[in-house]
Amino acid sequence: MNGFTHASMNAPFIVADGLRGGDGKEIGINGEALGSITVASAIAEADSMIVISHGKGHPTSGFGGAVKHLGMGCLDRAGKIKVHEVGKPSIDPEKCILCGDCVEVCPWGAITPPVIDHTKCCGELSCADACQQEAIIPPPDATDKMQKRLGEAALGPIKALDGRIGYINWVYDLTPGCDCFNFSGERFVEDIGILAGQDPVAIDSATVDLINGRMKPDGKSIYNVWGVNPWIHIEAAEKIGCGSKKYELKNLE
Repeated sequence: MNGFTHASMNAPFIVADGLRGGDGKEIGINGEALGSITVASAIAEADSMIVISHGKGHPTSGFGGAVKHLGMGCLDRAGKIKVHEVGKPSIDPEKCILCGDCVEVCPWGAITPPVIDHTKCCGELSCADACQQEAIIPPPDATDKMQKRLGEAALGPIKALDGRIGYINWVYDLTPGCDCFNFSGERFVEDIGILAGQDPVAIDSATVDLINGRMKPDGKSIYNVWGVNPWIHIEAAEKIGCGSKKYELKNLE
């Protein structure tokens, strides 16, 4: 749907966790929130990997870059659910008009308005985005908990490939929403450039600092895009051992 095909990229497109999303390898990470995480098998068994990230905003993580692609994009379906499961919402019956929009977007068949079956729900929250009445209410601490799990989960693919990962952040066309959205908004800051390195925490820290520096004259930062602080997942990744927020920028021109 997004145009990633062999014809457009001149490289094979591989569904890394199998056609049904269940092909993964469990990796122990010993985090505060996650003891282990399941990494998509084609990634866990790769010779090496380059993580190319289009920097952008995100309603749950505040910023989407290298750490987010490790801690979410590199996981199998079970791993993604493990990160999201702290976001299982409820429905405010006084706001719900029984329109059924949430039912249509829920991939788990967990909603019979005004009730959400938490035994089926995986906390992915597409239902909350679809509800025009704002009747679907996530737990108040869901974003912080998800970000901490996201940062910890990033250690899974790092351990699986053990020093065989490089990172490129493409900091152009900085749109508010994730590239997986079926729409695109206007960029929220001017283009910055391309960053590359071997530390995902450092490259994301540098990217966010550069974005904030570009937004500072207007009295804003990337936090203002969604009201979400991206440093939560970046610092969680640093704490568990994915890298360091310290960096040195070198101009290769």
